[in-house]
Amino acid sequence: MQYVNAVVNDKAEFERELDTPLPVFVVFISTGCAACSDAMPRFIRISDRYKDRAKILILDCERTPGHPSVERIPTLLIYSNQVLLEILPGLAEQALEKAFEQYTQQ
Repeated sequence: MQYVNAVVNDKAEFERELDTPLPVFVVFISTGCAACSDAMPRFIRISDRYKDRAKILILDCERTPGHPSVERIPTLLIYSNQVLLEILPGLAEQALEKAFEQYTQQ
């Protein structure tokens, strides 16, 4: 699995990150966010089981331009073939389990 703690400077750079045959899980967090601090260990634990079947981008909202589909943090966007398939605000455990199982099987 590829974990990328990235700063994406613009839309073109974001789209280049999505250019992969793997499903891309893009997490928007902030270092000062208590909900993010709580959710990220759970996210890492769950995503770790899907090694080599997904690309993970962890984006800090303080250093990365906003995304129109992100209304709160933490939020997970799931892409396949550069198409946004699902938005998961909050990173709840059951929703993460279901999403990784579903999108890494394709």
